[in-house]
Amino acid sequence: MQTIETLQVFWPAAVTGLICSFLASVLIVATKNWHGSFSMDQVTGVQKFHTVPTPRIGGIALLVGFLGTWFALPHGFTKGTASLLTLILVGALPAFAAGLIEDFTKRVSVKARLLATTASGLLAALITGYWVSSVDLPGIDMLLGLAPIGILFTAFAVAGIANSVNIIDGFNGLASGVVILMLLTLAAIAFRVDDIAVLNLALLGVAVVAGFMAVNYPRGYIFLGDAGAYSLGYYVAVLAVALAMRNPAEVSPWAMLLVCGYPFIETMFSIYRRASRKRKHNPGAPDASHLHSLIYRRVVSRKLMPGAPAWQRNAYTSPFLWIYSSIPMLGAIFWPESLGMVVAWLVISFVLYQRMYRRMLRLSVFFRLTAKQ
Repeated sequence: MQTIETLQVFWPAAVTGLICSFLASVLIVATKNWHGSFSMDQVTGVQKFHTVPTPRIGGIALLVGFLGTWFALPHGFTKGTASLLTLILVGALPAFAAGLIEDFTKRVSVKARLLATTASGLLAALITGYWVSSVDLPGIDMLLGLAPIGILFTAFAVAGIANSVNIIDGFNGLASGVVILMLLTLAAIAFRVDDIAVLNLALLGVAVVAGFMAVNYPRGYIFLGDAGAYSLGYYVAVLAVALAMRNPAEVSPWAMLLVCGYPFIETMFSIYRRASRKRKHNPGAPDASHLHSLIYRRVVSRKLMPGAPAWQRNAYTSPFLWIYSSIPMLGAIFWPESLGMVVAWLVISFVLYQRMYRRMLRLSVFFRLTAKQ
């Protein structure tokens, strides 16, 4: 009953966030001729699959959306929600700033952006008071129980998720759609354990991202950019940490990793793939060998929609990864408290990812042989 009453009070804030995010996105697109010389994502590059220069400052639209929700929240009735949102937004500043500078200048190094997202994770842990103090592993829990170690571990974990969302941000609606699914998963778990504040913030995040996504998908009139991707990854990660730490008996920290299963697996596999090549590559360097890139080139473009316009092929790629990303999330929803089931589900998700990736490689060999004939 308390959950229903709280939702009835906070929904105007969600609508406000959605409208603000949507209108800000539309405004950015409408004024691109004024700021396009420094805000556009050009079409050249190993990870570029769009054909028209596009504003990559969607992070500004998301910021406007989150500020709209903050101002619209009834700060008296939902003090826990409002105060936690305030702290989370303050913690996001280093990651958002570094990402936005990169969106405008294209000159911020990978290391500097990683440090900025780590700083956001560190700041969030310090000001919210939520950090990973246990992972249900003897010995490691003893170390994480020491506040400095637990806080640093949390900072790096948040940075990892923030950067992993940036890595999967390759096609229209891909990263924003996955983030919406992650937030809905957190909301489902929070509803189950009656954590009102996290439930509210997860649904508020869904509303804000949906406003942006209405302009981003399917035609890709605006992109998240680094500021948007880092900020959304940070937001999901901090909510996940808060949910696990506020409900330690009912939610395992491993379940929160499962919520972020797809971007986490993509990042780990990408690091392994780049580091294991005969010609060593910088693990942080961009390439076009991510699973979403292979699905676009070898399934959508060559088999399913070979004659379709580029924007349609781009948009048609994202649903494949939305479906895959939901698989580990289901494990988190049904068994958030079971370490054994969560780990088993994570292994299943990784094996499935690897099999899909190998399938894409076999298709690549098939197409090369066919072309030679």
